Amino acid sequence: MYNKNYVKAVIDIGTNSCRLFLAKVQESNGKISILDKLYKETRVTKLGNFIEKDSTINEKGMKKLIDVIKYYNKKIKSYKCEEIVAFATSAIREAKNKDEIKEQIMDETGIDIKIITGDEEGRITFLGTSEEFKEKILLMDIGGGSTEFIFGDSKEIEYIKSFKLGAVRETRKYFENDNYEKIEECKKDIREKICEIEKFKGRDFLFVGVAGTISTNVSVYEKMENYDTNRVHKYRLTRERLEKNLKLFLSKSLEERKKIIGLQPERGENVVTGTLIILEVMSILNKNEVIASECDGLEGAMINLYN
Repeated sequence: MYNKNYVKAVIDIGTNSCRLFLAKVQESNGKISILDKLYKETRVTKLGNFIEKDSTINEKGMKKLIDVIKYYNKKIKSYKCEEIVAFATSAIREAKNKDEIKEQIMDETGIDIKIITGDEEGRITFLGTSEEFKEKILLMDIGGGSTEFIFGDSKEIEYIKSFKLGAVRETRKYFENDNYEKIEECKKDIREKICEIEKFKGRDFLFVGVAGTISTNVSVYEKMENYDTNRVHKYRLTRERLEKNLKLFLSKSLEERKKIIGLQPERGENVVTGTLIILEVMSILNKNEVIASECDGLEGAMINLYN
């Protein structure tokens, strides 16, 4: 029986953040399982803010991203990782200069990134999340530039769709300079973009959410001075708690918002929009709560043998 244990690294390059996950894994008979979660870190890069009108990501944005990847690479080497999987999502996926970006990252860090489609992103995320739940779930992954919805269970995906809707994308479109006069217009746009998920209304499933907007709302509501992943995982985030958070966010200027306990300062710019997306989805689905999951695309990529 083939059996191998080793340390593996996963880097997820998103529109708003770049994340690192290191784990000891076991590869046995064509399947990978996580033996020990060694290290996780998230750095907010706001890559989506460096997209020019011609859909290229500028040099300033690239330098910020590459500096983070170089830092992660040192961490990876200190853990003596045998394998590195790096993937990029919406911002780089849609960038006109994505091939040049991929080449530049390879030249400066030695890391080869895979630019994945919205559906691939959804499948990886679902792979990492679905094992945590016995029931059917509708999984929502709110990113900076795209939002994925996946319906199914650990055995089968019945529906998967990536929408061009994200916390950074909508903030840049509607709320320039921290001005929220267009909030109703934004809410209407959100509903129109994802109206097809209404077909799940009335069906029996758990509504599960992953990524920074969800976890940030939990940590803010619970006033976490130090982020606690165990408290966040499977936390039931109700509509009432989200609305209370939203009211708090809107009552403060950007600089004041950055000082809220439980909120990473770098997320202050986009947290209003992300929270609006959650609330509009809950309204469409007629759900009063979303369950936070700390297992997502990082875990999915970690156990995916064919990256």
